Amino acid sequence: MNEVERLQEHMLLIRRAVGWTAEEFGRRIGVTRQTVNNLEAKRNKLTKAQYIAIRSSLDVEIRQHPDDTEMLRLIMDVFVDHPDRYSEKDREALLTRASMITPSILAGTTTRGEVSKELTGAAMAMGIITGAMLASIGMVMIDGVIEWLFDAIIDKNK
Repeated sequence: MNEVERLQEHMLLIRRAVGWTAEEFGRRIGVTRQTVNNLEAKRNKLTKAQYIAIRSSLDVEIRQHPDDTEMLRLIMDVFVDHPDRYSEKDREALLTRASMITPSILAGTTTRGEVSKELTGAAMAMGIITGAMLASIGMVMIDGVIEWLFDAIIDKNK
């Protein structure tokens, strides 16, 4: 599975982690709410252009809100960019935890920053990551913006 497919596989979780409704997400990437819903339900295949739009929007969000996007950076690293660095058991544990707590952001019962701290704290407690790894993920996300774009453009299989 390549990055485009992995992003689509976890698109609902990613959208919830960033705290965007389907309508807001669609507006940011230039598609309708229905298109977002269809992509999340895998009724449509994510295109390379949509992938680039999503990654660009997420990169902007991470740059503008670095203090409350640790969870988003972690989710992107574990499930989209470098899943091979994590065991299947760790990915499943993090997915279960993230799937339980991210809906509270959209429900308005907690803030993205609070959920981000809770999930990254849980990931450290479970031994999935260390504080140093989290800092490293953050730097890779900030410094690696061009890397995913270059890969998406060059790789004809995406």
